[in-house]
Amino acid sequence: MKKYQKMIICSLLAMLIGAIVGATAGVFGQLLHLAEEIRSEHYIYIVPFLGIAGVGMLFLYKHISPPSEQGLNLAIAYNMGKATDDGKVDQTIKKQRLGKFPKAYAPLKLVSNLIMLFFGASTGKEGSFAAFGASIGDYLARITKSRRYSHVLLISGVAAAVSGLFQTPLGGMFFALEFTVAGVMVYSLLIPTFICAFTAYFFSKLCGYTAFYHAVSSNINLDVKNIISLVVASLVFGLIGKAFAISLNKAHQLYRRKVKNRYLFIFITGSVMAGIFILLGGRYCGTGANIISGIFNNGTFQYYDFALKFIFTIICISAGFTGGEMMPLLTIGATLGALMASVTGLPLELAAAMGCVAVYASATNTLVAPIFIGIEMFGTDAALYVAAACIIAYATNGKYSVYTMQGHITKNIYRRLSK
Repeated sequence: MKKYQKMIICSLLAMLIGAIVGATAGVFGQLLHLAEEIRSEHYIYIVPFLGIAGVGMLFLYKHISPPSEQGLNLAIAYNMGKATDDGKVDQTIKKQRLGKFPKAYAPLKLVSNLIMLFFGASTGKEGSFAAFGASIGDYLARITKSRRYSHVLLISGVAAAVSGLFQTPLGGMFFALEFTVAGVMVYSLLIPTFICAFTAYFFSKLCGYTAFYHAVSSNINLDVKNIISLVVASLVFGLIGKAFAISLNKAHQLYRRKVKNRYLFIFITGSVMAGIFILLGGRYCGTGANIISGIFNNGTFQYYDFALKFIFTIICISAGFTGGEMMPLLTIGATLGALMASVTGLPLELAAAMGCVAVYASATNTLVAPIFIGIEMFGTDAALYVAAACIIAYATNGKYSVYTMQGHITKNIYRRLSK
């Protein structure tokens, strides 16, 4: 009886979370689109202030809520009972606890993400917004005196965020189920996250927001040459995703060891990156949505796009420019796929679609979510190839992930969560 009571309560609360996060995604997505549009048209006048914007962002976090600077790793830590109420992560915790997201966490995530992307930092949008969704789930659990369901509602909030911002409800649902525990899903969360994701998707569209979608044809002859080409391309996607995760983690470690003055470092890094971005015509500013659009709408790309976006994203994120990795990873994957199409003779759009989600699957150490995101972004015609690319890329990675907390989850904590 208690099991069904929990399911009903969580499902009703998940519907409310989905409505709040989905409506916010609709408005926030349009604001981000407007910010990137203004910046792309006037990048020469806006991007030079990237370093100053970084300093301003750090100032906001330090003087309002320092723990709020953390992204999805903090959400994983709260979900797994490893974070204290002040946002500190304790790796020695043996007994699961319920932490609390800082009160200013949600608004700070949205404001900082808008600032970073407006001034041209090479970061994403989903990391901050998924963390926002997790905090909304946690806030609602506290407001409704439902703290015992905090884990379920936190995960539901992540599902709503990804679903609403990318309008990929199945992808959002499975990402929320996968990202905390590599290779494992807690199936008792399926119904609340399903309800939350689809509610967010509905409210996001209701607000007039339209996410990227491009139907890709799979008109390809599966002869020996093409099969080998598909496998080789998928292996390359996996290796690049793995390299991204390792490089980002190493860059974070180096930053923590060497950087003494964060304000000076982010100002210098932001200013140098601003100069490079301007010299390159603003092409690599922001999420990379402009590059993805160019590939699928016009078939245009540069052979070095994936390498430059890879390097610039690592530098910006490790320097403290927050936002997320998903959109840059999708961009890296799409441009790498376009390059592989040129090398192997595979259809451009199909290879780009495969790379788009396969690099993401490898770098985040998730499998089912990228497959569904790929299908929801590129249509069912490409489903078989998208799935195959994700499976091979995921297997190529092994254990590395851009979410460092993902690798610290113990079987003991998982057993508690799955009860």
